[in-house]
Amino acid sequence: MTASTGRRTDASLTLVCALTPAGVAAACVANVADTAHDAGVARVLGVAPVPWRALDPMAGVLLTALPIGTRAARAALGGALVAAATGVVLYSIVSGLLGLCAETRRLRFVIAAIATSTALVAAPWQVESASVGGSVTGAFLILLAVALTARACARAGGEAWAAAFGALGLAMGQEPLAGASSLGGCAVLVGASPSGRRALAELWKDGKRWILGPVIAGLSLFLLALGRTLASGASLPATLRTGWSGERGALGAGSLTVFGHAEVGPTLGALAIGGMTLGMLVRPARPLTAALSALVVIGLACGSVGAPLGPARFGSPLLAAYAAACALAAVAMQAAVRAVAQARVPFAHMSAAMIVVLEAALPMAAADDALVRSRTRTSDAVAVWNDTALGSLPPKSVVLVSDPLIFERAVVARAQGSLRGDLVLLPALAQGRSQWRAFERDAALVPLWRDLALSGSPTEVSLSSLASVLPVAMAYESRWGRAIGRHLVPLALFDAFEPEPRGATDRRRALDIYDASRKRLAAIVDGEPELAAATIVLLRARALLIADLGGDRGLAERAARDVLAFEPQP
Repeated sequence: MTASTGRRTDASLTLVCALTPAGVAAACVANVADTAHDAGVARVLGVAPVPWRALDPMAGVLLTALPIGTRAARAALGGALVAAATGVVLYSIVSGLLGLCAETRRLRFVIAAIATSTALVAAPWQVESASVGGSVTGAFLILLAVALTARACARAGGEAWAAAFGALGLAMGQEPLAGASSLGGCAVLVGASPSGRRALAELWKDGKRWILGPVIAGLSLFLLALGRTLASGASLPATLRTGWSGERGALGAGSLTVFGHAEVGPTLGALAIGGMTLGMLVRPARPLTAALSALVVIGLACGSVGAPLGPARFGSPLLAAYAAACALAAVAMQAAVRAVAQARVPFAHMSAAMIVVLEAALPMAAADDALVRSRTRTSDAVAVWNDTALGSLPPKSVVLVSDPLIFERAVVARAQGSLRGDLVLLPALAQGRSQWRAFERDAALVPLWRDLALSGSPTEVSLSSLASVLPVAMAYESRWGRAIGRHLVPLALFDAFEPEPRGATDRRRALDIYDASRKRLAAIVDGEPELAAATIVLLRARALLIADLGGDRGLAERAARDVLAFEPQP
């Protein structure tokens, strides 16, 4: 094979590695996605600003102009573009590693394409690639930092090192665990590469400390996002604690054992261990092999300290570790093909070709599993919850929301086209002026706006004046006082604020009206912890209301039973 033919093969397979995961991710994007990514939707759409993962909103706006799907679905397509870019980066890493292990004509390109596609079309990558604000951006930055560092170690140029440091700064600013993973992988790569250590020492000795500037430039995005978050009214400690290890919704911490069994499997695990062993035995391939092995170890360590481990969310260090494991497995896959092809037996080359065909089945099986799992990520429970909690409200209702989880759920429903357009969401949250814009649409909202701005709580007078013009729905908070609570009458999940106080009989009758819809919701949200958590918030507020008002023990017990119906069973 001539050099030009090799370049064409390399370019063609690079394109395949970019288009394949992007195409599968685009096929998995849904107008109404799973509720585990609600925090990502709110963050990317600018509703809930946080300092971490500042690049995700940039990726989310890339395809928002397309006239397809809901606003959330168009934002999710940005993840498909990130998956395409990751395919190019990972393919370059794997093909370079295979070339260092053994010089082949075209085999390394084919095996690299198989390993790259296997990683990026698998369920962990596709779950995040097809979701708004998924973890693929952080994983892409981790792999990009390692790829650019490997290139800098080989070329020993100041510009190459500046690019590597820039990617490292972006990864560190994206989220703490992504920064730790990229920093660990790059440090191991440089430490295991004599040429890399010499090049970096010479640059430092020659006074070219400007190469550290890109690190600061990469961190500047985090600083801008931090400033925007603080301007919204959030406290600094709470801001830095929010989602520092990744977003998992209402899911638990997960298990490394379950992740290894369900996502990696024995075949890929054995190939990765074999490839790591073979790569460490080849001197030129040892630095990159060590760096990829470090990504695997650090990714698993991040999972043990809080990074999401699936099945609904996966942290970026885990995605990078999965990609690194597939890259190491490619070394064993290439070695197996070469060993059979060089054996002095009849039909050796045909047998080696059959092994390549069998290896090519890996990405096909992974893509099939990802597509099957994507169908289960969108359930009827989301639509039923939206219809029960918000669809049951009277026309043109004003919904006063004081809990961040409920406000996030309602905003996500609107972004996914599942919220009625006549409803007005009013946040009773200390989130800055951006959250107060909803109050500017109607003069009847001005008294309520004034009370919230001055004291942080509504008053009986402002709510009564508003309820005499428009229907008002809300959830009770004890700090607002029993005077407001006497006006509340249960709906399905929210409570309606009536202009005049109501009695226990009105509340009992209202509970009877919506009892069937609550029972239907309790039956269908099983397995949807995010929806169950949002429901419990609203029903606990109602139980607190009835307990504060007192006077009817049976009514209080009934409200408590409604809460228990949505509690997770042991």
